[in-house]
Amino acid sequence: MLRFHARTDVGLKRKHNEDSLLAADEFGVFVVADGVGGRKAGELASAITINTFQSYAADLKAALDAYASDQRRETRNAVLQLLDKTTNAASRRVYEAATETGRQGMTTTLVAACVGGGGAFIVHVGDSRAYLVRNGQLRQLTEDHSMVNELIRQGSMTPEEAATSRYRNVITRAVGLYPNARTDTLHVELLDGDRLLLCSDGLSDLVHPTRIEELMLNPNINTAVDALIQNALDEGGRDNVTVIVVEPEAVLEAEQVAARAKAMENLFLFEDLPFQARLRVGRIVNELFVSPGEKIVSQGDQGNTLYVVVQGEVSVVVDGREVTIIQEGEHFGELALVDSEPRSADIIAKGFGHLLCVDRDALREFCMLEPGLGNLLLWKLVATLGQRLRNTNQQLTRNT
Repeated sequence: MLRFHARTDVGLKRKHNEDSLLAADEFGVFVVADGVGGRKAGELASAITINTFQSYAADLKAALDAYASDQRRETRNAVLQLLDKTTNAASRRVYEAATETGRQGMTTTLVAACVGGGGAFIVHVGDSRAYLVRNGQLRQLTEDHSMVNELIRQGSMTPEEAATSRYRNVITRAVGLYPNARTDTLHVELLDGDRLLLCSDGLSDLVHPTRIEELMLNPNINTAVDALIQNALDEGGRDNVTVIVVEPEAVLEAEQVAARAKAMENLFLFEDLPFQARLRVGRIVNELFVSPGEKIVSQGDQGNTLYVVVQGEVSVVVDGREVTIIQEGEHFGELALVDSEPRSADIIAKGFGHLLCVDRDALREFCMLEPGLGNLLLWKLVATLGQRLRNTNQQLTRNT
């Protein structure tokens, strides 16, 4: 059974609360919106955003249920796409309200989670955050859309410098700044004992991650939320602070989740990506479960899919003769991401197995959706294929 607790506090320095929250547990929808604008009515922007998510809650629940009953890439991405659609509907409503009332510039940050089917689906704009607590460790799921975070990524500023920078509250994306908002969406699988934390920067700016981690380990969710807010107040409470902690009902097997995560982390396309980026890239990955003797790839057929062996082994057969075995953690078919040449071998499952799949169309779609991250993947692909060609040339040179 899903459990949660949610609270917002005006803090010690502000006269009114521009944060808003939604905790619609019957739909599995949880939202934190931190209004920006002060006299330009940031509280109105956050309230409009919360109302928009409330109006889409039933649709989001239906998409969650569809994913829960048929877990594959299409149903998973349908939830993410609906979260993006909801966020953009909120952005249009905020933008229009600002225009009609002469409050141009009123905006809000957003972090929202839809929880169901053994997973959490998250949409994020601005510097409100989502965290995951698993096995006693706190992991930040979202990456701030802020000026200082961009400078940290570029190597121009350290995290310590960012904490005291005059630009620490300057965000680079917001709901309502334009009719459309650029979102980050991601999906994370959940295990028994996991907890989700959604919060405004009134918490994350003031309370150190190690302290947040410590407080999140309290077995009582209500106590944990109250302690997080009190710590923000104890540190000066210079901003409104909003906290939602969710303890979902997980349905997934830990061993399978760990194997899938390890395969994603070790695949050459994703190995250099930070944790948050791998979660976003996960939308292009599909799964395949195979039985002994099942043919995965046929020699001579055109292909468009890269495969990663998560569990089990597969046999590579050329003209009826087994030439090698591909084991757990290894991949095959990377050339299919760039061309449609016939497959050079049959690939046959040696036993029951589990594979991850990335097809060319999904990769292309992701590169258009997230050009920055997509370019990183493409350059990694080019570098890997280039190294493969270089190795082949060296081998040919040694043989002549």
